[in-house]
Amino acid sequence: MRFPRTAPALACALSMLGVALTGATPARAAGDEPVIAPAVLASFAEHATTDFWVRMSGKADLAPAAKAKSRTARGQDVVDRLHANADRAQEPLRRLLKAEGVKSDAFWVTNAVYVENASEALAKKIAKLPGVEEIRAPATYTIPEPVRSEPSGAAAATGLTWGVSNINADDVWERTGRRGEDIVIANIDSGVQYDHPALVGSYRGNNGDGTFTHDYNWFDPLSECGSDAPCDLNSHGTHTMGTMAGDDGQGNRIGVAPGVRWMAGKGCSSDSCSERALVATSQWMLAPTDLSGAHPDVSKRPHIVNNSWGSPLTTQPFMEDIQLAWAASGIMGVWSNGNDGPGCQTSGTPGGRIINYAVGAYDVDNKIASFSSRGPGQDGEIKPNISAPGVDVRSSIPGGGYAFYNGTSMAAPHVAGAVALLWSARPEYARDIEGTRLLLDLSAIDTDDTTCGGTAADNAVYGEGRLDALALVDAGTNGTATLAGTVTDAATGKPVQGATVTVTGPLTRTSALGAEGAYNYALIAGEYQVKAEAFGYQTTTATVTLSKDDSATRDIALPPTARIDLTGTVADGSGLGRGLAAEITADDGRGHTWSAESDPGTGAYRLPLLPSLAYTVTIRSTEPGYDPAVRQVTMGETGGRLDVGLTVSLACVARGYEVVRDGSTQPFDGTAKPKGWTVTDVDPRIPNYAYQPGWVFTDAGKRGNHTGGKGGFAIVDSLHSGKGHLQDTYLTSPSYNLTGRTTATLEFAHDLKPAVNSTTGVDLSVDGGRTWKTVWSAKGFPGAPGPAVHVVPLAAANGQADVKVRLHYRGQLSGWWAVDDLFVGDRACRPAAT
Repeated sequence: MRFPRTAPALACALSMLGVALTGATPARAAGDEPVIAPAVLASFAEHATTDFWVRMSGKADLAPAAKAKSRTARGQDVVDRLHANADRAQEPLRRLLKAEGVKSDAFWVTNAVYVENASEALAKKIAKLPGVEEIRAPATYTIPEPVRSEPSGAAAATGLTWGVSNINADDVWERTGRRGEDIVIANIDSGVQYDHPALVGSYRGNNGDGTFTHDYNWFDPLSECGSDAPCDLNSHGTHTMGTMAGDDGQGNRIGVAPGVRWMAGKGCSSDSCSERALVATSQWMLAPTDLSGAHPDVSKRPHIVNNSWGSPLTTQPFMEDIQLAWAASGIMGVWSNGNDGPGCQTSGTPGGRIINYAVGAYDVDNKIASFSSRGPGQDGEIKPNISAPGVDVRSSIPGGGYAFYNGTSMAAPHVAGAVALLWSARPEYARDIEGTRLLLDLSAIDTDDTTCGGTAADNAVYGEGRLDALALVDAGTNGTATLAGTVTDAATGKPVQGATVTVTGPLTRTSALGAEGAYNYALIAGEYQVKAEAFGYQTTTATVTLSKDDSATRDIALPPTARIDLTGTVADGSGLGRGLAAEITADDGRGHTWSAESDPGTGAYRLPLLPSLAYTVTIRSTEPGYDPAVRQVTMGETGGRLDVGLTVSLACVARGYEVVRDGSTQPFDGTAKPKGWTVTDVDPRIPNYAYQPGWVFTDAGKRGNHTGGKGGFAIVDSLHSGKGHLQDTYLTSPSYNLTGRTTATLEFAHDLKPAVNSTTGVDLSVDGGRTWKTVWSAKGFPGAPGPAVHVVPLAAANGQADVKVRLHYRGQLSGWWAVDDLFVGDRACRPAAT
C-alpha cells in the first residue's frame, strides 16, 4: 500500500475562486466538548477498534503562490506551505500515535491523519489534543458502473465520435492547429490501459522507443495492478481518458484533445473509491513521485484533472481544501455531477459543492439525459455548472477495444479536454482557473430548462448551457470584459426600477433591474448593442465596444413617454377647508405607480400620467389626523382634474380640531371592580394550570399607570401571574341607555404590552348581554405602549336602550393590558372654538 507517511495541512481562502469552506466545522475552542462524529462512536459501540480520520484546524495560506513567476515555483510554494503547516499542526498527534504504537497515514494536502484500528479511549485522548477539529468516519465514494449502450444513427458512427464533433473540438483543431499540445491531463479513476492503441501515443510515460517510464506518470496507492505498469480492472478510467486524449491514428478519433500528454492516479478500485486512496492520489497530483513514492517533483504535476466519481450530496466539506490547493497550484479539477436524475436536488458530492466545476450530460439530440443529476446543489448553488455529451459516448476500454457508455462520467472528460484545447491555444489561461471557468460559462450554448430552478441562461438542468469548445477558444482569443451601468429617468435622474437591459453581440444577455436601476454583465470582448426599455419610457439603444480585460460603464437615461397632467387640490373635508400636504399615488393595476406631493399651503398638486389609462388614485395626508381617500380616475388624451376633501380620522388628533363627548366615563379609580361591572374568568380545564386572576384593579406587578389616565386602572397582568397560569378573562360593563344617540363610540386609554400568544378585543351587545359581536381585536405584536388612546365606533348601538361592552383578554405568560378612563356615549370631532 503506497500511502505517504508525512504530515498534513491545508485549506485556504483562495481568492481566485472567491469561495470559502462553506459548512466547515469551526475550530474547537478551549473548553469545548471533543469533536467525535456520531458515526465513529457508533462504530465503537460494535467494535473494540475502528479506523477514523483526524482533521486538524490549522490552515495554510496559499494565496501568495499566485504571485510566483513560473508554474514550477507556484507549485512548489503551495507544497512547501502545506508541508510546513501540516508539520506544525500534526506534531502532537503524531507523537501520541507513535507512543501508542498505532499505525497511521499523515497527509499534508488536507491537514488530516488517517488512524487505523484505534480504541475509543485513544480517540478521546486525540480529541483533547490542541488543534484537533474533528474525528470522523472514513467515507467511500462510488465509481459509476460502466453502462454500455447500443446506439443507432449518428451516435453509432465510428471515426470522429459524435461528442467530439458536437462540441466543435475538431473545428478547434482545424482553426488553431492545436489539439492540446503542451498540456498534461490526468484522471483520478479506476486506472488506464496505458498501451491501448488510442492512448499509448499520448501517454507521458511513453519514451517513443518502445519502452515506458511509469515514474511520475502513474500512481497506484492500493497496489492493485500487480506490477508497476498502469492497469484498469474496471474499464471506467480507460474510457474517460480516451474521451480526453484518445486517437489511434487509424480513424478512431475519440479524444477531445489528442495532442495532450496524460498521466493517471488509481484512486478507485473496481467499483468504489476509498477516501484514503482518493486523498493520497489527490496529494500525489500536486507533487508526483517515482514508483517508490520518493523524489516528488511539482514540475511534473498535471494541468487538468478529471474526476468522474462521487456520492450523494452531503454537507461534509472534507476534501474541499484539496480542491483549493489544486487551484492554488494551477490545477483545474473537473467533476461529474452524478447520475441520479431526473429529479431535482440530485447533484452529487464533490460535484454539487459550490467550489467544484461540475458537468451534466446530454444526448446526440442536445437533450438532457434522464439520468443526469439536477440541482440545485450546496446552499442553492446552480448545478451542474455546464453540460456536455454523456449518452452513447464511444471511447476506449481495456483490451484495446471500444465501447459506448452513458453517464455524467462520460460528460466531464469532454469539458476537461476542452479546457486543454483552450490552454494549448491560449497559454495565458493555463495560470487562470477563475478566468477559465468564466470563459466556459460565457461560451456555453444557453439551453432553457427551468424545471429545477434558475434561468433560461443558467439553470439547474443544463447549468450555463452546452459545451462549445470552439466558442470557448474564440472567447479566450477575444478575452473577457465587464459592462455595467445605471438606467435612470432622463427627467428626474432617479433610477428606473423594473427596466430591462438587453445586450446583443458575441453574447446575448437580458435582465430586469431592481430598485437601484443597475446592471452588470461579464461578457466576451467585442461590439455590443445595449437596449434599455421600461414601461412609460422611450426605448433607448447604444453601441459599446469592449476590449479584452476592459471594464466599461454605460449609463442610460430613458426619456419618459408623453404624459398628461392630473391636477387638483387636497383639502380638509371636515369643516376647516384648508389645503393639506398629501401624497397622491396613481396605480394602473399592472404594477406601475406614479406619485406626487401637494403644496402644504394650498393643497394643489400636479401628477404627470400616461394617457388613455384607468387609475386607482390614493390620497394620503402627510399631516397627521386624516383618513386616506381612494378615487377611480380614467385619463383620456388630455389632462384631468381631481379635487379631494379628506375627513378627520376618528382619533381626532388633526390640527385645529377637538373632541366633544356626551356620555359616561369609568375611571377605575377604586381597588375593586366598579359597581355594575363584572369580571368573568373562564376555566379552560387544563390540569395544573390556574385561570385566575384575570381582570383586577390593583397593581400587583408594579406597572404604574402608563395609560395616560390618572389614579387607578383595570389590568390583566399575565406576565406577573407567572408560569402555571393562563388567562381567558372578560371585563363587562353595566347597561348603557343610548336612546337618542347618533354617534355612539367607545373610547379608552390603555397600555398594552404584547406577546406572541396574547389576544385582546372588544365585544358589543345591544340586547343586554344575551348576544355579543366582536367590534375590535388585536393579536400579538406590536401592541400599544402607553400612553395610548383607542377609539371604537359603535354604530350598531345608536338608539339602543340596553347596550353593554366587554373587554376580552387571552394569554399565557404574555404581557399585560391596562385600561383606564373608559367612555361610552356620543363622541364627535369638530373644529376647535377660536
